Amino acid sequence: MAVVTDSMAGAARHHGSSSPAARLGWLLPALVLALFALKPLGPLKDPDAYWHVVAGEHLTQTGQFVLHDPFGAATEKVWILNQWLPEVLMYWAHAAYGLPGVVWLLCFGTLLVGLAVYAACRRRASALVSALVLAVTFVALSGSLSPRPQLVTFALAAITTSAWLTTREDGRARWWLVPLTWLWACSHGMWFVGPAIGGLVVVGMVLEQRGSVRQAARLAVVPVLSVALAALTPVGPRLFVSPFQVSGVTGLISEWQPPGLADPGLVAAMLLVAVVVVDQVVRGRGEWTVALLAVLALVLAVTWSRTTGLAAVVLAPLAAAAIQRVTRETVSSPPRRERLAVLVSGVVSLVLAAFIAPAAAATPGIGPNGLDAALARLPAGTVVCNDQADGGWLMLQHPGLRPTMDTRVELYTVERIRAYLGFIAAEPGWQTYPQQVGCTYAALPADAAAVPAMRATGNWQLVEQSGGYALLRSRV
Repeated sequence: MAVVTDSMAGAARHHGSSSPAARLGWLLPALVLALFALKPLGPLKDPDAYWHVVAGEHLTQTGQFVLHDPFGAATEKVWILNQWLPEVLMYWAHAAYGLPGVVWLLCFGTLLVGLAVYAACRRRASALVSALVLAVTFVALSGSLSPRPQLVTFALAAITTSAWLTTREDGRARWWLVPLTWLWACSHGMWFVGPAIGGLVVVGMVLEQRGSVRQAARLAVVPVLSVALAALTPVGPRLFVSPFQVSGVTGLISEWQPPGLADPGLVAAMLLVAVVVVDQVVRGRGEWTVALLAVLALVLAVTWSRTTGLAAVVLAPLAAAAIQRVTRETVSSPPRRERLAVLVSGVVSLVLAAFIAPAAAATPGIGPNGLDAALARLPAGTVVCNDQADGGWLMLQHPGLRPTMDTRVELYTVERIRAYLGFIAAEPGWQTYPQQVGCTYAALPADAAAVPAMRATGNWQLVEQSGGYALLRSRV
């Protein structure tokens, strides 16, 4: 039997640390972050992006944060601009560089999301482990990295989770989370996730007997004060009711449905959940804080498609810490070469995006672009029956026209949305919809069931057909 001496064991450890994975581990986060920055390059396909730009323009011109919608012809509820900060940024980018400017801003936003998740993981794990968890989180987020204010929620959720986990370790209150939550409340409707994470960590600390009750009460002031300060955004107290505007119509919105079991985002998020749960079971010491955050993430992952990526963001630092424990290596601060690699990756990716975006995003990725000239000839104020996905496109590309449906579903009643769906599908009684909304023209996908049904009545005339869309005019 061979005898393993201390020197031989040390040599073995040294040899293991010189494996290709260990030697290149410092470079992997930079490569994954490049994926975050470059993934959005291409034509702007998200229907919401267009009306977000319009919202930013309207706000800069009027200063109205709560208003009756001046754009849609069939909206019935008050429009609350509770995402105004990124919308203004999107408008400025569009005003300066058009759609390529919006796409570049998206590249910048997704890079910030990746950096926030990376920083949260790297504080608790090596570069190699952080890159692995970051890659899984990228898959979970891949369906949500679109030009919407929700990017702010992803980035700030990572920062907030990391900050509260650090508070759990050292017992210090991070008061800067209060103004950070105020900025969050100016940027996206899911800002309340931040105070919720803080509340769960405080409860977990009490159950784990980390510190005194008095200390826990002091820490609880941070999420409470964050909520109170949110009432002082320009939207005012209406901010608290704005998320519930969509509650009545969620059953008709695909992104508010549970994700499919084969959805890659769900699989990635559940993988992180499994890592955290297995770590707790193997260690044989259940931690209340970890359990509470895991339950929150599990609910976010399986309940709505829209929040599956957010679940991964919340769990990423916990999963990184769990995997790091398996390696039994001490976590050190990022070396200079790793920090430099991340910096170079981010700068190069954004410069590359700036060169590619003008060609890749010059034309919209959605909408009846082939009917541009015909739509431009319509009189200002013309009401146009349209496909829901094209409502924002019409608002931005043809501001003089008034679309009858768009993806701001919180502004429509359930009855109006059902009537629209019946119209598009040419279901019995579809004729009442154009009469209700008062449209004299219709710009619809040529393969929509409504198009032949409208022409068959003799009351609608085909004006032009191009690019897979048909423009019809009412004879009545």
